[in-house]
Amino acid sequence: MGLALRAEHRAHANAVVDDGARAERTGAVRTRVHHNHGANKLVKTTAGVKLAERPELVVVAPRSRAARFVVAGCVLVFGMMLGAAAFQTQLARKQLTIDGLDRRIRTAHDQYDVLRRERAELRSPGRLMAQAAALGMVPATQTQFVTIDPDVIATVQRTGAAAHQQHATTADQEFQDYASVKAQAGSAP
Repeated sequence: MGLALRAEHRAHANAVVDDGARAERTGAVRTRVHHNHGANKLVKTTAGVKLAERPELVVVAPRSRAARFVVAGCVLVFGMMLGAAAFQTQLARKQLTIDGLDRRIRTAHDQYDVLRRERAELRSPGRLMAQAAALGMVPATQTQFVTIDPDVIATVQRTGAAAHQQHATTADQEFQDYASVKAQAGSAP
């Protein structure tokens, strides 16, 4: 219904604008009737409507490949620049890590030097003498060497042996046992 009113309004506006041209247009009015299954008829007038001139059609040459190469080159350069920026970011991050490790190494070296100095001071003969004197120790006036029988040495070394060894063996017996093991293994003692 609204469309019918609009068409009527247009027809009335055209009549008001130019009554002289109306007489000429009356013969050129074309009407189109749309049927809507028994509904209201819609009449559209096209009187006085001039069609725009149709543009002249021209065959366009296909695009040259140069434009495609330029676009592909720009995309490639952009990707490379983005990759370079990401690479530089990674380098900066790794450099910060390396700088932190270098600082820790320098600190550890400094601490090592401090500990070596303290150790040297603690082991110095003058300090040891002062500490021994504070504990009541006195320097020895004479030295004497003591000779120890090899059987005693062997017995002392075996004292750390397992509890199932109840009998004591001499050093000669130990050497004979060793020689028999070597002989069975295929080599001389």
